[in-house]
Amino acid sequence: MASLVRLGTLYSLEGDEARAAALHAELVVLARRSGQRRAFGHLYNELGAVARARGDLERARQLHQEALAIVQGLIGWSVPHTLASLACAEARLGDLEGAATHLREAADLLLSTPQPATAALVLTGEALVALGRDRPDQAARLLAAAEATHQRIGTVPVVAERREQELVAAAVQGALDPDALAAARAAARAAGQALDPGAFLRDLVASA
Repeated sequence: MASLVRLGTLYSLEGDEARAAALHAELVVLARRSGQRRAFGHLYNELGAVARARGDLERARQLHQEALAIVQGLIGWSVPHTLASLACAEARLGDLEGAATHLREAADLLLSTPQPATAALVLTGEALVALGRDRPDQAARLLAAAEATHQRIGTVPVVAERREQELVAAAVQGALDPDALAAARAAARAAGQALDPGAFLRDLVASA
């Protein structure tokens, strides 16, 4: 079922909506037959990521909210990722308080159950919030931390997260002169934060 979700997502990103819909319909049949409700949470999150990548942010928010309602009662380890995904959609829609609340909740969960890839997504979401609050230097530091986290664990951002990191990078490059941008990124590394997402997460939870 997870493979059907992911394969359908790939076809959707390539523009083959008919093939994507067929695969996702097959997933729905299997999920209902087996009683695996959590499969719907995974599906909604993947569809939400596609919507964020395409800029359909209201649909993304709705899908991630539906996923959260499922995973909160069934799959504890999936909750931080869903919260961070929802927060990214909220931040891009201008709901900065909602995004900040969900990011703090995700960060709190990650401190007890570390998930480095999800930590990178939280940092990306925080960078989007920083941009919304007109703090490009902070956004640059958060982006540097997210990038370094992916590099450390040997992963790359995909689908919506990649698009959101591109948006942050373009915004901070437009808002900061090259020296200020380099200084912001160097400050994050000098403090050790870019190599330790936990430092940012602890600060985030402490500020709640």
